[in-house]
Amino acid sequence: MKFNAVIIALNILFWHGVLTPLLGAPRVLSVSPAPQRITADKFDPIVIAFDSPMDPLTINSGTISIFGHWSGVASGLFSVENGGTLVRFVPTEPFAVGEQVLVSISRGVRDTLGSALERGYAWNFWIRTEMADMDLNEIDRIGIRRPGELHIQTYGAYGGDLNNDGWTDITVVNEISHDIRVYLNDGTGAYDSSTVFPIPTGSYPSPNEGADFNGDGIMDYAVGNAANDSLSIFIGNGTGGFLPVRNYRAAQAVRGVSIVDLEGDGDMDVVTANRSGNNISMHANNGDGTFAPRVNMEANGNQETACAVGDANGDGVLDLFVGAHSSSEMILLLGNGNGGFSFSGKVSAGGQPWMVAVGDVNGDGAVDVVSANSFTNNASVIMGNGSGGLGVATTYPTGNFALAIDLGDLDGDGDLDLVTSNYGSGTWTVYENNGSGVFTSPRTLQASRAGSCATLHDRDNDGDLDMTGIDELDDLIFIFDNQPPTSVDGRVAAAAEFSLAQNYPNPFNPTTWFRFTIPVTSQVTLTIIDQLGRTVATVVNREYRPGSYESAWDAEGVSGGVYFYSLRAGSYTATKKLLVLK
Repeated sequence: MKFNAVIIALNILFWHGVLTPLLGAPRVLSVSPAPQRITADKFDPIVIAFDSPMDPLTINSGTISIFGHWSGVASGLFSVENGGTLVRFVPTEPFAVGEQVLVSISRGVRDTLGSALERGYAWNFWIRTEMADMDLNEIDRIGIRRPGELHIQTYGAYGGDLNNDGWTDITVVNEISHDIRVYLNDGTGAYDSSTVFPIPTGSYPSPNEGADFNGDGIMDYAVGNAANDSLSIFIGNGTGGFLPVRNYRAAQAVRGVSIVDLEGDGDMDVVTANRSGNNISMHANNGDGTFAPRVNMEANGNQETACAVGDANGDGVLDLFVGAHSSSEMILLLGNGNGGFSFSGKVSAGGQPWMVAVGDVNGDGAVDVVSANSFTNNASVIMGNGSGGLGVATTYPTGNFALAIDLGDLDGDGDLDLVTSNYGSGTWTVYENNGSGVFTSPRTLQASRAGSCATLHDRDNDGDLDMTGIDELDDLIFIFDNQPPTSVDGRVAAAAEFSLAQNYPNPFNPTTWFRFTIPVTSQVTLTIIDQLGRTVATVVNREYRPGSYESAWDAEGVSGGVYFYSLRAGSYTATKKLLVLK
């Protein structure tokens, strides 16, 4: 009787919220695909392991945001497994090849005791691309000016799928005409006429990013104005257009725009870098796609010009990398998960940053930062150490006046390559990553007069990354096409010999990854076999082009013990051992 009385008393304390704080907030133990993974499959499930059972009623698209940089809001199904400690999202539509995916878990996610995550949790990963030769060939030029128009100075482009048809569209930003123009993909990779959306009080709009600001599952668009203090927000209508723009005050000369859930409340906020304001501005989303008055912060540089977000210290809260133009510095601000940042440190940027981008370029799982350095005619690569520190900048020559930089796996070898846009020389410089963060084999692509920006996206849905470039002096869109690698006689070149690596992690529970290499196009099967020779699961069963690939297996529901995994590709077979922990 005394025991029952204690249980009843504890239940009363719990349901009245007295006991819950003593039990602690739930924590994220692991996620898959892993943070900064470059080779996630476009249909891979997203799996989140918690340290306590989660309330299924709090697991949904409103509390866990999954956004592809090009494909937009992910569609799929959530499930809660393993006694509530495992949350799985299975996409019903593929992610876009080569895009970066952002997963943001809000404090709306609660465990069965009613406790919420203390600060939310977020991470990025990338979708793998097919092998390609990186010999980007110009196949088209599209004039952006309308009949009778003079110079409109197109500077800025975004490759988001605005009408959710599975094809990347192109939205360009025009500084002199103060508008954006949307070119919808015709379903073959081509772009015809545009639709104009004005920014009546805009002044030299250029930096831009996509997000779902009002939670309706439709891609919206943020644009900074470089000649005044306005942040312009366009809400998408789902058919490729936007509602009339709404402007918010930042600080003077908005040159950088980043998207992040600052306070873990489940909606996307905006951070701007303001060159003449010498600061950054944090714009908190009200939850409906409107924004509260900005909060300005000094970032400890001179002329904060560029910004990008990534988890620099591995704590599940996104941090802010800021390029300071006049002081030639790269600054790291650590997110606190409660709406703000704190200064962590700064290093020499190796030049004067005009634009920055982030990603894991050396394959160590930590976020690195790259910078286009305008007047110094170079690009810099600064490695992160994964604990909030930045290394020494390594610089690479570019064309004259590099003002934009982008990362993407252009050759499909599982690492991020680099492209700079060079205004002064009218070129783009394409660098190949050797896999360790060293960039080699520079190639030059020609604009007409000004290489102003580049968008790396799978324009034609053939599995590799193409490039769409902008020339802001001639107001032209340049379409560059990527192709599978070929040898001198025109046959597909072998990427490597057949191989099957040891799974990792191993032992594991519940998810492990398999990596294999295919030198020629092959039908590939990868199966899990128990010690009696029975097939437990089929992980892969489809045709692959030449390249290196990774695929995950979740052993939820499988008994612990020794199993084998077997790869068959053409006449090649290989079998290795793995251990499931329970």
